[in-house]
Amino acid sequence: MEKQLRNLIKENTKNEQYENNHALYLGKVLGFSRNWISSHLNDLYNNGSFIKINSRPVLFLDKEVLEERYKKPIPKNLYNSLEDLNHSMKNKEEDFQTLIGYDGSLRSVVETCKASLSYPPNGLPTLLYGPTGTGKSLIVKKMYEYGIHHHIFKSDSQYVHVNCSEYANNPELLTAYLFGYKKGAFTGADHDNPGLIQQANGGVLFLDEVHCLKPECQEKLFLFMDNGTYRQIGDNEHLYTSKVFLAFATTENPKDALLKTLLRRIPIQISIPSLEQRGEKEKSRLIVSLLENESKQIHKEIKITSSCYHTLLNTTYEGNVGELKNILKQTCMNALFSSENKNCITINNLHLPHSLSITSGTIMMVEHENFTLEQLKQKSANELGYNIIKNIQKWTLRLQNNEILLDEYFDKIYVLVSQYINSILFSDQKAMYASNLGIVEAIKSIIEMVNQKYRCNLKDKEINAICMFYLDYFSNRSEASKVDIEEYDVFISLIKKQYVKETQILSSINDLVHLHLNIKMNDFFQSCLALYLSRIWNEVLQKQRIGIIIAHGYATASSIASSVNKMLDTYVFDALDMPLDTTTDRILDKLNAFIKNCMNIKDLVLLVDMGSLEDIYNDLKPNDFNIAIANNVSTKFALYVGQGMIQNQSLKQIFDQSIENINISYKIAERKEKEKIILCSCATGLGTAEKLKEILEDSLPEKLSVKVLTYDYSTLVKNHLGSEFFERYEVLCIVGTLNPNIPGLQFVSIEDLIVNESFGFLTDYFEGLLSKEDMDQFQKNLLKNFSLTNIIMNLTFLNPNKLLEHVADSIDVLQTLLNTTFTNNMCFGLYVHICCLIERLVSRDGIDSYIKTLDECSLEFQDFYFNLKSAFQKVEKYYRIQIPIEEVEYIYIYIQNMKETSKNEDDE
Repeated sequence: MEKQLRNLIKENTKNEQYENNHALYLGKVLGFSRNWISSHLNDLYNNGSFIKINSRPVLFLDKEVLEERYKKPIPKNLYNSLEDLNHSMKNKEEDFQTLIGYDGSLRSVVETCKASLSYPPNGLPTLLYGPTGTGKSLIVKKMYEYGIHHHIFKSDSQYVHVNCSEYANNPELLTAYLFGYKKGAFTGADHDNPGLIQQANGGVLFLDEVHCLKPECQEKLFLFMDNGTYRQIGDNEHLYTSKVFLAFATTENPKDALLKTLLRRIPIQISIPSLEQRGEKEKSRLIVSLLENESKQIHKEIKITSSCYHTLLNTTYEGNVGELKNILKQTCMNALFSSENKNCITINNLHLPHSLSITSGTIMMVEHENFTLEQLKQKSANELGYNIIKNIQKWTLRLQNNEILLDEYFDKIYVLVSQYINSILFSDQKAMYASNLGIVEAIKSIIEMVNQKYRCNLKDKEINAICMFYLDYFSNRSEASKVDIEEYDVFISLIKKQYVKETQILSSINDLVHLHLNIKMNDFFQSCLALYLSRIWNEVLQKQRIGIIIAHGYATASSIASSVNKMLDTYVFDALDMPLDTTTDRILDKLNAFIKNCMNIKDLVLLVDMGSLEDIYNDLKPNDFNIAIANNVSTKFALYVGQGMIQNQSLKQIFDQSIENINISYKIAERKEKEKIILCSCATGLGTAEKLKEILEDSLPEKLSVKVLTYDYSTLVKNHLGSEFFERYEVLCIVGTLNPNIPGLQFVSIEDLIVNESFGFLTDYFEGLLSKEDMDQFQKNLLKNFSLTNIIMNLTFLNPNKLLEHVADSIDVLQTLLNTTFTNNMCFGLYVHICCLIERLVSRDGIDSYIKTLDECSLEFQDFYFNLKSAFQKVEKYYRIQIPIEEVEYIYIYIQNMKETSKNEDDE
């Protein structure tokens, strides 16, 4: 049967009928189950007979047929797509792809390097820093190659490498060589020299060991960086220009080694990890790669003993990759000198340099064997533990064939998964942990938040296990992507069905990690982790009390829940915010969906605000837990209830005491002088206004007796100054996203604060109330807090950089489609409004039902509607939202109003 399978694959590959080379089709043709076919296809892939294409569905191609077609060997057996295979065979690996770790530990380094090169108009100056021998010079060279291949630099542009340490004792000479000089400028200057900056014009100037530059030279350099012009030594009449990409490298701490004025002009500063920080897998790949280079150099095959390989792998190299390279070169030299074999040398511990000590930590008590370099490659690939994981499929097939029972299946799989995960947890990952400390802390915070929400009672040990598993997955994403999810779909579905609680909790963690760190663990690894932690959670998941606050309004419930949780310093209440026109049935559907996702509920405490919400418990789906519901919720009342829930009081005791403590009283005090306030009112809702209030409060000096309050925008537009609110307060100004046009009140838009156009009004008003020092601090706070990125970061929970990038791109497209150009203020206003809109739509807090249809709108608006939907097509697809007509109309009105305002200002 296997022979028939191979022949069918070979025939389809010859005829280029690739689409038929997947398990489902082959199973139908040969009359066998898809799983049986899939297992044998993967066996043939593992032994090197087939090429695997990780598409959907997964395809298998005959390697021998393809090599005959391409007239050259195929370097690897796994590709993400047929396009990747064709590209790989038609093009040799270029620039960064030749770096070991470009898709692993150096992934973020490579992505940042590419971005810095591509930033218009001439890239951004970039500094690489890290220990000696980590490959900083090689990375800069790869940046130059990338620039050539992607037409950032012209093909004839220069790559100029200057080692500043060579001029440490003669800084004047380095300055002369960098900037050039005229004949006679100094003794020995017998001809004109245009300088290295001019030589590298249009290309790359790399200043290695930049910490050796004297302060005088650094100063002259950053003056060139400011405007692209410089003077040659001996020529004070002419200014010279050069468009050169500047790259720097240092082994020192940049903050200590370079002038702050220079460092400030190098926006991209990249830390290069040491060899130990890159992990054992990449270290192994580097050893193999360096030995391959030596094999080509000496024209002999190289083999290595298992003990020698283990010694090299477990040695710490202070000189990093550079030192490892030299040690391997010396080792091969010793082996070549003592070898009598004309075609092959075998290196062992005796050939290692004397400087490399063989300690107890590098001695193995295993059977001695010799590895070829090809075997070492395979060994390195299998060290991720996939050789253990592959056995999962074999046990799954046995379960499907009724050879074992389900309990035995889970026991067997648990052993395999435990071996795999324990190999991660007990390996020496201190260096990797330290080099990814920011990611580690972020993941820990997310796990602890979910841990608190679901009352999992996970200890530090379990939190650390999840964290290290994520870190390993993040560091080996390229290898992780090779796992064929379809091959393990039965395993994944069994885990999800058997371990519902664990899967759901890990999904919550995974969603948050993806949101904040852009790391998305696939279902296979998530299922492995769920199984691994299942026995821990079987013990620690407790019957829990769930508190939910339900209130009408954009963010009323969320605001109360957030405040109470902060005051109690623990996660007690979730929130369901309901628009005012939401029906009771809609609320009930949301509540039932929320309860369905909760586990091990003991008591459900519902705090509602008013009206028909009070009776919703009658229509809740049947359950096996207690329900307590109270109306007229307030922050104070929720605080008392939360305290009782934490103290594990009975439900009756909680509510009796809470109601008793809510003593409602009132007092009227006539105010002689109105209290001064700044009013935050945003058309995007009270939630946005509240967040804007926090930013303003953080900016105001402590000595300034001015409050910041919020006010509903629609009420403000409707009532103007007629409400009692304005009788109590003296409103200095209104800060928000859209001018409510209230006569006599100064309006300050968020976009004006972003572009610093309203600082004059605010500082003039407070001039008599603040000292000069406090006024300076006030201005600094406004500059810091009202950057566009900081505003978006505070107003939304989404990734601000990605969100701004998507919205800015779409607004650019919209301007093109409308054949118009928005002012900076209009753009900033749209950025803020649309980012907040996207957040509301993503969190399902947008409008639930729409009355208006497109046919009812004017033809001019219809044109605008289709243009906006076209411009924001990518945004809607990326965030899985649809911008409704009402929101499009609001954007349309905003643009018209801003244009009218701008026109009136021009007329004046």
